Amino acid sequence: MIDRQRLFGADLQFVASAPGYSLSDNGLGDLRLARGNDNIVQALTLRLLVRRGELAPLGWPSYGSRLHELIGQPNNSRTHLKLMAFARAAIELDPRVREVSDIRVQPIPGERDTVRLMLEIALIDAPNSIRLVFDVLLEVP
Repeated sequence: MIDRQRLFGADLQFVASAPGYSLSDNGLGDLRLARGNDNIVQALTLRLLVRRGELAPLGWPSYGSRLHELIGQPNNSRTHLKLMAFARAAIELDPRVREVSDIRVQPIPGERDTVRLMLEIALIDAPNSIRLVFDVLLEVP
């Protein structure tokens, strides 16, 4: 059995904080790390959050997603199909991902401008898939 921590690595752990993300310390004077499954989930979430091409000056021209292009679009089935296509394309560019085996859009009750993407992701050399839930805001806050 492959050691998931070794396979999916470690990186600085990001913590959601208004208005974005920040780093946190581990209480011992060092920064907290995301390892194994936590790291791959964080990495895929960041890939969805970053605009495709935004990191091109750093040598990563295809990193990111096109989800930001749908801001201002109506919350309807056409937009949902685009959301799923853009998310699938971005996630499947990660070399640790074998495939997005399932992806669905779920409207959030009471939230007319936010939809929830639910992805089932098969990873390389991993017997079990992971689930990633990602909310997409279709309106600028």
